[in-house]
Amino acid sequence: MISALAGSIAVVWLASGAIAFWLDTVGHLWGVWLVLGITLVLGVRALAERWLRANVQRPLAEIEAVLSALSLGLQREVARFSAAELDDIARAIERVADRITTIEESVEHLQKVRSQFLANVSHELRTPLFAMGGYLETLLNGALEDPTVARTFLEKAHANLERLSTLLADLIEIARIESGEMRMSFRYFDVAELARSVAHQFEQHAQQQNVRLEVVAPSEQLAYGDRDRIGQVLANLLSNAIKYNVPGGSVTLTVEREDGRVLVSVADTGIGIAPEHQSRVFERFYRTDAARSRSVGGSGLGLAIVKHILEAHNAPFELHSEVGNGTTIRFWLKS
Repeated sequence: MISALAGSIAVVWLASGAIAFWLDTVGHLWGVWLVLGITLVLGVRALAERWLRANVQRPLAEIEAVLSALSLGLQREVARFSAAELDDIARAIERVADRITTIEESVEHLQKVRSQFLANVSHELRTPLFAMGGYLETLLNGALEDPTVARTFLEKAHANLERLSTLLADLIEIARIESGEMRMSFRYFDVAELARSVAHQFEQHAQQQNVRLEVVAPSEQLAYGDRDRIGQVLANLLSNAIKYNVPGGSVTLTVEREDGRVLVSVADTGIGIAPEHQSRVFERFYRTDAARSRSVGGSGLGLAIVKHILEAHNAPFELHSEVGNGTTIRFWLKS
């Protein structure tokens, strides 16, 4: 742009010089033209250099400084410039800087989650292993000679072995879900029939816990999804509802149609969940009462698996709970 302007001025100057030379009758017009021309060229050059410094060199230096700061992991605000093209570049760099900051925060959060997950896994694996080791060591040190004590300790060791097996199975399951290795097989199936089938598997467990188990699914309810995975969701929800119930309590599994979708709910009359814990119960290994959770068994991954499976189905879900008045978990499937 500056070169074109200088060229135009030079052409105009030479043309006017020719006219002045042709019209020169007093002898001094040519000299005046030469002085004015040189003054004009010097003035244009000074203005052009000033414009370049203000609108190109300074913005480029500012952009270079911002990029240098970004390369060092520093955040620096980018000024606004009058030249539209340079200002667009500056805003683009600003967006890149914001994106880098967001990515860094996400990476930091993932690192914290990873560290916490590894710590939880180590703890959950160590607890049953240490318990089994203690029982077996006691048996080897002489308790094996007492049949009553030996049987009791062997039963406790076996219970911890089952807990460890459940934990490892759930860890493999949630790893497959999160990595995408688990393939969902979507098709239409009868949720009411599935609910009755899963509930039947828990009838004996509910009786042992003195909990009444009821299924409310009066008619066929077709939904679109992976039947086996939704069955796993129901199994995890029923298991928790029975384990964290009270003697003489009840669990109700309901399947019904609502607004063109199939609504499934599991409601219990158990101990309930305090408000400060409700937003986190679907996290891996999160327990509202660690001592009680370990006494009733479970891996601490059941609700996390439920969350992942329902998200894979794009199935919204919600939890309602009140301490001392039980918990209800509901989710909706496409039909």
